[in-house]
Amino acid sequence: MKPHLQIPKVDFWIYGLSLVLCFLLFKQSDLNHTNSSSYAYLYGHFWDFYDYNKPRLGQNDYLPVFYWIFALWNIPLKLLGQIPEVTINTWMIATPIQTIWSKLLLVIFFFASVRLVGKITRLIYATDDPELKDAELRNEISSKYLLATSPIAIFAVFIFSQYDIFGVFFTLLGLHAYFEKKWRWFVFWFSIAISFKYFAAFIYLPLVLIIEKRFLSLVAYGVLGVFFTVVQFGLYWHSDIFRAEIFGLATSKASDGGLTLRFLLPALAYGGMCFYLYFSKLDLSLEASKWHRRVILSGVFTYALMFSWVRWHPQWLLLITPFICLSYPFIKQQKTLLTLEILGYLGLIVYCTNIWVGNVDITMVYGGVFGGLIPKTSYLASDIIGHKWMGLARTFIYLFLYSPLLVYGYELLVSSRAHRQFHLMGLSSSISEKSNALRKLLFKVRLLVGPYFFIGLTCVCLWLGFKVIQ
Repeated sequence: MKPHLQIPKVDFWIYGLSLVLCFLLFKQSDLNHTNSSSYAYLYGHFWDFYDYNKPRLGQNDYLPVFYWIFALWNIPLKLLGQIPEVTINTWMIATPIQTIWSKLLLVIFFFASVRLVGKITRLIYATDDPELKDAELRNEISSKYLLATSPIAIFAVFIFSQYDIFGVFFTLLGLHAYFEKKWRWFVFWFSIAISFKYFAAFIYLPLVLIIEKRFLSLVAYGVLGVFFTVVQFGLYWHSDIFRAEIFGLATSKASDGGLTLRFLLPALAYGGMCFYLYFSKLDLSLEASKWHRRVILSGVFTYALMFSWVRWHPQWLLLITPFICLSYPFIKQQKTLLTLEILGYLGLIVYCTNIWVGNVDITMVYGGVFGGLIPKTSYLASDIIGHKWMGLARTFIYLFLYSPLLVYGYELLVSSRAHRQFHLMGLSSSISEKSNALRKLLFKVRLLVGPYFFIGLTCVCLWLGFKVIQ
């Protein structure tokens, strides 16, 4: 069934142009480092990968799965003679071909993730629950379009050029298998997803507790869930450098919060959620919509709690974005979600450009395909935005992270069950033209603000710098 809100063709052209601009104009240096690190495999350094790269690139903090993917993707460039061996002085330098090729890999994983969100949404709607049938009628925007146009996702993949999209993709593969009740594939895909910075482990546990109550089976799920990670540890355990770098990063991130209130409250909330999910019972066949809703909202809650505890990096917000997009079928006040995401993205840009000055900043334009042609500027985004907005920025970010839970909780509070049913059953005929117009406007603003706010900010800094030179 087609959503009510149809996207005009002109918006698709604007969207496509915005992605092309972001794809060509921006790149952060982390992509250079990880992509260049993978070249060691192409020159035959499999067993000594971490030792070989140490004097040339410094630290390799990730498990080898990241570098395997990039190495496989770079084989055509190696055959064409476009992949040189790197040194401590050359790894930061990427040719336009290398930049385009490495970013193309991220784009493929991104749109594959968008497709998976579409498939998961169809599974959510494939139920006899009348409430969800009516929800399908009122769901004006498809969840896959929401992810495809998400300003957070566009920033993380097309501007920041980060590879957390790998973990997102395999997590969504696992979630799709989970909703299809293909438990072996669910475990397999999540085992791979967990090895990408371990984030997926936080949502893997609640998903397992929903479907499994037997202790020995829970242990089996746990062992199989970390199997792919353990295999990678085993392959490189002989390397002192590998152990020092991998454990060093994991320890520093785990200890960011310390035993403070900031850590204890999210930890207690997460433990309480897991306790509830374990002791609650669901008939997955007769209560499919309740099951789906519980899974999606627990995923949102888990990642929101994680960001409330750790000192997160900006691209990590990509992890929660698919779950927020998948929460739309269960929520009536979708305009509120759209508004909070727009504000959350603006808050993220303010936060990034003030915390990572000169890094996650308009300086990413110099890492893009045309970076060598763009004149250097003495102005940064923080010079324009300033630190005074940081408090508001943090508020907007956390409102976005918890937005599905806040809005859904509000709907439950203000509506009795009968009132809620009345609205759901009559909603398809009661949506006003004014409401539709506002929804279309918010979706268009959301579509435009993701790429063009940062592009505009970059242009202003370059223009101010050019005026100073004159």
